[in-house]
Amino acid sequence: MITLRALSADDIPNLPQIRPTYRSATILQVDRVGSGFEVGWQLIEHALDKPFDKGAGYDFTPEVQDIIRERLTRPDDVHQQVAETNGKLVAFVEVELQAWNNTAALWNLMIDLSYRGQGLGRRLWYRALAFAKESDVRAIVIETQNTNVAACHFYAHMGCHLVGLHDSFYDGSDETALFWLYPIRA
Repeated sequence: MITLRALSADDIPNLPQIRPTYRSATILQVDRVGSGFEVGWQLIEHALDKPFDKGAGYDFTPEVQDIIRERLTRPDDVHQQVAETNGKLVAFVEVELQAWNNTAALWNLMIDLSYRGQGLGRRLWYRALAFAKESDVRAIVIETQNTNVAACHFYAHMGCHLVGLHDSFYDGSDETALFWLYPIRA
């Protein structure tokens, strides 16, 4: 049985138990159309000759753990939960209020490879959404990559809208950052 509970400081060193990486047989190819003020982008899902493997790109490094630990000190502004089974962490969600634009940033929604496809992502999403609604923000904002097609399909299925992209967001990577928004109120 998988239980959801609040993240504790003792959990942070154990976050690397979660294997949140992904492999994708497709990519959302970003095609630039036009120029100047009449520029636009088109996303087209294409099969890859060789699957994209994120590898260790989502590891919970000591630096990432320090950021999560700092957010843990602000429970009024940050919602952090883990999913656990038999004493092992298998998922993590983290959403932080952004007062400057009255949104909630979904920093992490990570499910271990062995626990995907069981509804755990939806369960954690709805917990994050409840926190955002209780906090009376106007929207949840999410960033993912054009290589993480499964995550893009998930957010679209949950009612998020693609609102932008940044084709040079990541240093030393061909990935494109995709920005999603889940509107809570007008």
